[in-house]
Amino acid sequence: MPSLDRITIYPVKSLDGVDVGTATVLPGGALEHDRRWRFVDMEGRIVNAKRLAILHAVRAEFALAERRVTLAVDPAAVAARAVRGVDRLASLAADTFPLVPGPAGPCEWVSTALGFDVLLQERAGGGFPDDRDASGPTLVTAESLREVAGWYQIGLDECRRRFRVNLEVGGADAFWEDALACPRHPAETSRMVPRSDASIDPAADLPPAEPGPVRVGTAGFRATNVCRRCPVPSRDSRTGAATEWFEDIFVARRRQGLRPDVDASHWGTFYRLAVNTVGLGDVPEGIATGDPVT
Repeated sequence: MPSLDRITIYPVKSLDGVDVGTATVLPGGALEHDRRWRFVDMEGRIVNAKRLAILHAVRAEFALAERRVTLAVDPAAVAARAVRGVDRLASLAADTFPLVPGPAGPCEWVSTALGFDVLLQERAGGGFPDDRDASGPTLVTAESLREVAGWYQIGLDECRRRFRVNLEVGGADAFWEDALACPRHPAETSRMVPRSDASIDPAADLPPAEPGPVRVGTAGFRATNVCRRCPVPSRDSRTGAATEWFEDIFVARRRQGLRPDVDASHWGTFYRLAVNTVGLGDVPEGIATGDPVT
């Protein structure tokens, strides 16, 4: 039976994650403290690694009970010199800051790293998910990550850091999660198998298959879509160096390995991995590694 192998939360958008043994699922589905904080520039635009590859060079360690973060520069990023502006980082020493909204806390340190002023925003009741319509945790199988890591020989931990998924499920096949969000109607699946009477179309006039609920321990979710990826996974998570032909290889492999029980007709692109979710509960729920996933 599939089970929850790993929980990772990302307290500040685009900074490092924290592996935890237990987490609280808030009403609406978000994990407590996940993407709770984010940086914006003085015009209110989101500051993230999609825009600024230099953020890959920043290492963050969190003490969430105290709402504090320690920031440091990754020496590998300075040595690689793979991203624009990396020379600014040489003058920054590791330091610890309170996570408080506004211009205080880590903002001066981050502003020096980026070369422009930033503010820290906080949303305690659900954070700042990329998909506001699917504010639950993202979910992927360990086998999916292992498969993708093998395409680039980057190692499983590096693949985890690149794709930044919240819940990792063990005991399930690669891309098992695709069928949670985009199931193919059983009759349509049977149509793909040679039949004695080709005039019979078992999928004719059938409504699209609807995703069913997913339960992690006692917490309920519904997968909404397979997540379309941004440029972040195409870069080394420590240095920001781009992996050559990353998206082209990814798309070709994903198309070739599409499961027969998955309906990808509306995807548009196969540059997708992990599923977005919404929560089905109205009260906080606890989840823990080892919980069954059903």
